[in-house]
Amino acid sequence: MKPQVEMFALLVKPSPAQKSFLAAVRTAMENYFCDDRRRVGHALQVCRYAEELLTYIDADPVLTLTAAYLHDIGIHEAERKHSSSAGNWQELEGPPVARAILTQLGAGDDLIEKVVEIVANHHAPGAIDSPEFRILWDADALVNFAESLASRTDVQIETILHRHMVTEAGLRLARTRFLADSGDTEDGR
Repeated sequence: MKPQVEMFALLVKPSPAQKSFLAAVRTAMENYFCDDRRRVGHALQVCRYAEELLTYIDADPVLTLTAAYLHDIGIHEAERKHSSSAGNWQELEGPPVARAILTQLGAGDDLIEKVVEIVANHHAPGAIDSPEFRILWDADALVNFAESLASRTDVQIETILHRHMVTEAGLRLARTRFLADSGDTEDGR
């Protein structure tokens, strides 16, 4: 049997205890969303992109990946209370849910507060000036762009990517993923 190879080599490796915690966060998110496979799938894809971006960007992997798993955790409450999954309602309803999950998992107060802040602002570009927030922003965009860029021309896609992506690594990844010719542009990006 071949040894399993990690897909990405994070700059900062989580300890075994941190990996166990992240697995518990993932399980809690999956249990919370229950049969909503679309929301679970979205969170898992965002997490995969966040892991990839963590290979290029120095950030706290536990904070980044916890936020990636829980960024949309308020969507069911938003739909229940406001009949809408709009970002502003997710940002309002997500923090109490994220706080409850992380408290139940025994997370430290500092991690809880940082994750809650990211969840409360994850639809507001530039709301938080941290590498963890920027990674989440770009990872979420990479997943969402798969649907929204399908009918766009390469010129339109290039414009959208340059306007939306906030990390150089995220922009490079998006260009590779969504442009037919992902070679460098004149400005070196």
